[in-house]
Amino acid sequence: MKKLFIYLLTIFSIQLFFTHSAVWANITDLEQETIMPGLIHHRFIKNLNRGSVIINILEIDTRQGFMVKPALAQPNTIWAKATLPEIVAREGAIAGINANYFTNRGMPIGSLAIDREWITGPYSRRASVSIDKEGKLHFARPSISGSLTVYKSELGNSNALSAYFPAGKKNADFNLKVDNINQSEKLNSNGISFFNHWWQEQVNCGNGRACLLVDGGGIVRTRVNTYDSANPIQPTRTDYVLSASSDDKLGNIFRGDKLTLTWYSDPDWSNTVHVVGGGPYLISRGEIVLNEKIEGFTSRSGIGGVAPRTAVGMTAPGRFIWLTADGRQKDSVGLTLWELSALLKEIGVIEAINLDGGGSTTLVLNNQIINSPSDSGGARKVSTALVLYKRKSFGMGGP
Repeated sequence: MKKLFIYLLTIFSIQLFFTHSAVWANITDLEQETIMPGLIHHRFIKNLNRGSVIINILEIDTRQGFMVKPALAQPNTIWAKATLPEIVAREGAIAGINANYFTNRGMPIGSLAIDREWITGPYSRRASVSIDKEGKLHFARPSISGSLTVYKSELGNSNALSAYFPAGKKNADFNLKVDNINQSEKLNSNGISFFNHWWQEQVNCGNGRACLLVDGGGIVRTRVNTYDSANPIQPTRTDYVLSASSDDKLGNIFRGDKLTLTWYSDPDWSNTVHVVGGGPYLISRGEIVLNEKIEGFTSRSGIGGVAPRTAVGMTAPGRFIWLTADGRQKDSVGLTLWELSALLKEIGVIEAINLDGGGSTTLVLNNQIINSPSDSGGARKVSTALVLYKRKSFGMGGP
């Protein structure tokens, strides 16, 4: 990595790194570079009893015209992977950091929404960060639910084929509750799952799964019961599929009935434009709230122990950081989740979540990888990224 030049610190940087004396006792080799107004790269070494950890931080001030949004590995599909430099270059972004957990085939696990549309829904209330239309970040353990109303004759309004954000949280009881969007049935064995064109795969129906095929007007075209032979159904841009583990969960719905489906979120993210999921939640209101168990992480989840880490945090309204901690290397041993949480608290972060780490941990700035990915082959292929733009009205390219 090239040597960074130490620049005169901004007032905010002074607050971030110098008002927390507990950090200074264990931090060395602090280097800082102002990339442009509102964007600063910090690099330092965190010294622990068991070794040193190289930390890279991008400090971003959205008031200087920066905006962040998620990006898929490939446009228009969730079944793909690409390296972070490839994603950032394709998006024409200034910087990027890896985001969601994902399956071997690249399908994101947990919350992902782009341009007000849920692409994959929250899983097990794992921590997520949302970005509103003003560019502000909001951190939560969200859930979503779809209010499915059944009309035995063709009444009601047409139903959208996508899971768009609603006007707010619904207080009334649901006729039926849908609680999963484009996630494997294995992640939602007891609820009703929704699959639309983003799924791009056949949904397992029959042979233990009950399904409804619903067209763009909300009319049920096909019902498959659990006792039927296997009859997989492909959702398309004009049809979606509802899937459940029992016939009772789909109620008394049959071919020709009309459905309306409206989505609600808790907390109310009605002003949300984008969402990225990860987990666990690390910092809330300036305090450590780490609790893997309540977010459904187990020893089999692979997030424990000492590892490279990726996190996104907020230091003040309009100001946030991206952080990577290198690991599994001779000169950088990585962090536990607790050590990551403690470090974030020490440097003044008030809200933060963990993102996918390990070999996925990668940070790109100006088309260069500025951390040291742990895989021997370099940057690992990932499913999603957070990418950074400068708004055009501030004199640079971007959406």
